[in-house]
Amino acid sequence: MTNQAQNIELNIAEQQRNANRDYYELNLPVSMKVYMATRSDEELDRVALGNQRMFKYRFGLNANSVVRTKIIAIKNRYNLTDIEVKTLIKSGQIRVNQNKVLVTPDKVSPIIGFVILVIISFVCGINLFAITGSSSVSVWGILLALGTILSVWGICIYHIKKFMVAPWQTLKHSGVLKDLPKIKILDSLRVRSFTIE
Repeated sequence: MTNQAQNIELNIAEQQRNANRDYYELNLPVSMKVYMATRSDEELDRVALGNQRMFKYRFGLNANSVVRTKIIAIKNRYNLTDIEVKTLIKSGQIRVNQNKVLVTPDKVSPIIGFVILVIISFVCGINLFAITGSSSVSVWGILLALGTILSVWGICIYHIKKFMVAPWQTLKHSGVLKDLPKIKILDSLRVRSFTIE
């Protein structure tokens, strides 16, 4: 009986390298963020088509394979980023109905967002003038009140812009609205949806 060395070869995924024939060096990411940061968009799209957990992590939506294919096709067709697609889904501008992907352009939302921003800015401005005009309050009290008012104002601006104004701008700049029939304000009030292929 002869003693022969046993060679065990493992092939884990497609990301490995044989380093000088002594050992195998594997590139296994420690987290999903690292994995997404080190892979190309084409590879991430391929993985997201076959893996619903990856799709949920990228776009924030549980979807079947038909819907995953359509959303990734829309992303590639209009050159959208993952964050833009996620924002459109969260804001309701892109909706999913079983095996259909619907675009619901909303012209009223940015207008309402602008009106809310003006009202909040006006109220915060009045409060700022009222606080800075009072001389009976200590300096620390004034600074604390100013910080609170400005932080509430900033948070409101951020969320209104993110969920009411930015999705419409994304649809407009990406060209999605050009492929849809002309919509009127009444269509937005009725929440009319369009299938996009």
